[in-house]
Amino acid sequence: MTKPALPRVPTVIVAGTGLAGLSAAISAREAGANVLLLEKGGREDVGGNAAFSGGLFLFCYDGPDDLTSITQDFEPGMRADRIEAPPFTSAAYAAELMAMSSDQADRRLIDALAERSLDTVRWLTTKGVRFTFNRTLGAAVHDDVLRVPPGQVLTSSGEGMSRGFEVIKPLLRHAEAIGVESRWYTPLVDVVRDNGQVTGVTAGDTGEFLAADAVVIASGGFQASRELRRRFLGQEWETVRLRGSRLSTGDGISAALRAGAGKAGTWSKAHSAAVDPTMPSPQRSEASPPYPLHGFWLGVLVNRDGERFVDEGPGPWVKNYSRMGKAIRPQPGHEAFEIFDQRTAARVADEFAGAAVPVTAPTIPELAERLGLPADRLAHTIETYNRACQPDDGIAEDRGTAGIDPPKSHWAAPLDQPPFVAYHAVAGLTFSFGGVRIDPDGRALDPDGTVVPGLYAAGEATGGLFYGDYPGGAALMRAAVFGRAAGRTAVAEAMVSDQ
Repeated sequence: MTKPALPRVPTVIVAGTGLAGLSAAISAREAGANVLLLEKGGREDVGGNAAFSGGLFLFCYDGPDDLTSITQDFEPGMRADRIEAPPFTSAAYAAELMAMSSDQADRRLIDALAERSLDTVRWLTTKGVRFTFNRTLGAAVHDDVLRVPPGQVLTSSGEGMSRGFEVIKPLLRHAEAIGVESRWYTPLVDVVRDNGQVTGVTAGDTGEFLAADAVVIASGGFQASRELRRRFLGQEWETVRLRGSRLSTGDGISAALRAGAGKAGTWSKAHSAAVDPTMPSPQRSEASPPYPLHGFWLGVLVNRDGERFVDEGPGPWVKNYSRMGKAIRPQPGHEAFEIFDQRTAARVADEFAGAAVPVTAPTIPELAERLGLPADRLAHTIETYNRACQPDDGIAEDRGTAGIDPPKSHWAAPLDQPPFVAYHAVAGLTFSFGGVRIDPDGRALDPDGTVVPGLYAAGEATGGLFYGDYPGGAALMRAAVFGRAAGRTAVAEAMVSDQ
């Protein structure tokens, strides 16, 4: 009796070893495929931009039980007898993302991200990723109750603001343990199609052909390409400091477009935060990137002329930090200075400054002299700002300025408690917003919205979700949600087409 033929095991190639790529590779392997991961750099470059992130994940939850089902870990001072956590629904998540994109985002992608976020975070924990309760969005302990505001993000466990590598390490270990093959120093060159169907890729310095039933593009954005920055973001961004991977030069995006995929999102915008200019851009995954200076909302930002130029407190910092680099970049010298007094200086140093070294002075004119700013102009700016603040020693979300332009909408308090502290800041470019057009299951779509058979994409290589801004924690969530979806969909469709 002839035995029935065993089904052929499909092969999936994933370009990129960041969070999106590792999620896609693990998902595809667990769905039954042979998986080959291609990485442009070496093993020391694993993780892409996620390795240099703060490890923030924004997801939906119905209450404390959902949060404690993910982690029992707490940062120091966060543990309490009871947790109060009002629901953060998928509808609220979607509404926030749509509002922050000025209603330009692809609603199908928004809904998929929101609805799958909690399950995906739980999935990550099964692969070894650990999370912790933190203060990022204002969670705090009062009367032995941890009060968590709606939309609070959890971060991966680790130290400081740059914890993302602690997400990558367990995922790589898990991928290797289940049989995902990795090829280092093997950049994607092109996606190959035959009769419309993707049949593999060319890769490496020799352009070797590697056959595959499906290809997932997860190789990041184009922000590390000087040429593409100039073309799409503008000439002023040509020499900007990179916060993340030096290898995200848009190769995967370009290969997908040549293979017939369409563009999505805004190609003229990017995530850009204020960073410490004394730290170089990172060269490997375990290196610290230029430290993000997120304390701006507790003080004021001034330019080289000693003048304010932006609303430092338009809302929670985690929903606005990605716009501060864009605000700084057009200023004289492409630089700014974050100024604080003793009301907030200790908190800034503890939570938001990392290894950045501040300049201190007993008076504003002396601070100006040490910063190389015009003393009379800086003194006038601070005096004007102080008069516009409410006469109160406290700093609170509902306190804004009155009668000045630009305003400070929230957390406005006078700078009148010396000594004064300042941090030098420049724009740090994190990732570009434009990329490959996809559907909610990670399928690449052509310019007309038709599926490109066998081609998938995820993470920063895709567009359609983020436009002018985005809330912190949504980028890593996007990478994991759509990376997981792309890997799973690729295998399912390869198996169907093989029948």
